[in-house]
Amino acid sequence: MSIVVEIRAARVQEYREVARMHYRAWRQSYRGILPSVLLDLFDDPLHWADNVYPDKLSQPGWTMWLAASGGAPVGVSIFGPEPGRPDRLEIDALYVAPEHQGQRVGSLLLADAVSSDPCGDVVLWCAEANHRARRFYEAKGFRLDGRTLDWKPIPKIEVPQVGYTLTRSAGTA
Repeated sequence: MSIVVEIRAARVQEYREVARMHYRAWRQSYRGILPSVLLDLFDDPLHWADNVYPDKLSQPGWTMWLAASGGAPVGVSIFGPEPGRPDRLEIDALYVAPEHQGQRVGSLLLADAVSSDPCGDVVLWCAEANHRARRFYEAKGFRLDGRTLDWKPIPKIEVPQVGYTLTRSAGTA
């Protein structure tokens, strides 16, 4: 089953509604990667709307695109120039509401983000243990690039991340 979605720039007044959807999708993505008790510590999606989104989107060239269906957010992508490497596009977040996964929403968001800057490579980070997301990105042409980091959501908890790159020739998407 597929749904009709509109991909467009998110408006500031939509951040709270987007954050509620984003939070549910994020929790689903990290279930089994982070202990449930730790997931429960991140129980304020409005922190994203009020702090995380404005901070990330205040960086030059960064944007948030929304997938909406029937006026409601069903997916979100956040992307912009990679810090320290403005010749590369970095996808910071790509999440789809759990009930809309498998309906091409993620593919549409990714394609629009990638086509927003047709020059240079596209990079992203993915939790090493998030096999579903890794399969998705690999099916879209992203390849492991050897970068690694440990995300530390709280002291003494590390979540291994792996870097992916979509290599493109300049001027092609």
